[in-house]
Amino acid sequence: MNDRRLIERWLPITELGIESLRERTPLTPFPAPNRLHVWWARRPLVAARAAVLASLLPEDADRDRFMHAIGIHGDPIAARRLIDRALRSGKRIDNPYQYDRAFGHNPDSDDRTWLASQLKTDPDRVKVLDPTAGGGSVPLEAVRLGFASLANDLNPVAVSTIQATVDHPLRLGRSIELEYQSLAARWRAEIGTRLARYYPQADLPDRVNTSYLYARTIICPYCKGLVPLSPNWRLAPGGKGVRLVPGLRSGPNAEGRICSFKIVDTASQQSEGTVARGDGICPYGDCDRVIDGDEIKRQAREGRMGDQLYTVVYKKRVRTMLKSGKPGRDKWVRKYRPPRPEDDAGAGVSTRLAERLLEWEVFDMVPSESIPHGWTTGQPILYGMRLWRDLFSPRQLLCHGTSVELFREMLDADRAAGHLSEVRK
Repeated sequence: MNDRRLIERWLPITELGIESLRERTPLTPFPAPNRLHVWWARRPLVAARAAVLASLLPEDADRDRFMHAIGIHGDPIAARRLIDRALRSGKRIDNPYQYDRAFGHNPDSDDRTWLASQLKTDPDRVKVLDPTAGGGSVPLEAVRLGFASLANDLNPVAVSTIQATVDHPLRLGRSIELEYQSLAARWRAEIGTRLARYYPQADLPDRVNTSYLYARTIICPYCKGLVPLSPNWRLAPGGKGVRLVPGLRSGPNAEGRICSFKIVDTASQQSEGTVARGDGICPYGDCDRVIDGDEIKRQAREGRMGDQLYTVVYKKRVRTMLKSGKPGRDKWVRKYRPPRPEDDAGAGVSTRLAERLLEWEVFDMVPSESIPHGWTTGQPILYGMRLWRDLFSPRQLLCHGTSVELFREMLDADRAAGHLSEVRK
């Protein structure tokens, strides 16, 4: 019996390639699974759906109907040519594809009716197996096509991701979203209370600090200046960046040689990077020497590599007025400023870590396993980072540890009270 599948004879590789790139285009909403959890080998949804569908359909299946079912409702090759032509001419083309991205198409009733007519068995008997399912693209697309899906992976993170991507929404529906929103609101309110002291907000309500940018630091072995290490000092497109202002004091080897920072608006005003190809570059004008990479590693292994806050990112409220003269909806604009003394919560962070870290280690709330030797994972060891937790700055470690601690408290309280329904769990 001839039982060749469509995928053995034909697959629209070029169209799928274009749609796969389109699916991951920056500045457009990514598919929901991509936002659920980072996975380093997640397949594009349109490619996964095409592979599943073409493996089930007979070799003589209607190719136009196939393209519709996978969500390609136009000619992506022609659209790509238009884009290339526009790039060469400098003329912008609005929506050259003339159809939405393929992954957003849920197979409709016509798709399903046609698909059922092409199969040599009852669609309810079809099961799609992916024994190495990873991020879950294949099982998700199998379910969206209306088939039962069997999926597995050796990595427990992948298994949890697949459950949350495919199983939970299929069985529990909107109830899991509503329960999540309730739990998240509780967690967010409490974590804000516990960590507020480490994120000073002196300019509320019209300015809200959102991010704190740090650079690793070493001591220049030639002039004893504190050197913040960064390959560049860009902050945003358009030239926004940082200019270092080295405090020379009385000269090389003087006490207190520390850089302060200015926010500048053009690339020409930004400072040059202070690390390149593994070597450091001293920013102090009376020194300006190259610091060998081995010296950087030596200081790191001796526990002398620190960090320095160089920029605070904040959102500024901009009040608007309607044409009627009534207040409009406030806008929040991203801004940057150099750090102030009150922004540095380092002393408080160190004190709190000293109080909590031992208990967090005992109850496995921070990753204190050793980093294994290897081509990639062994690199941090050269800089004195022997445990996974060493990869975090002190404030990052404090925040993550506190977050896990609170999560477990909430879980234990719900378990003790008998509130752990399947949805809540």
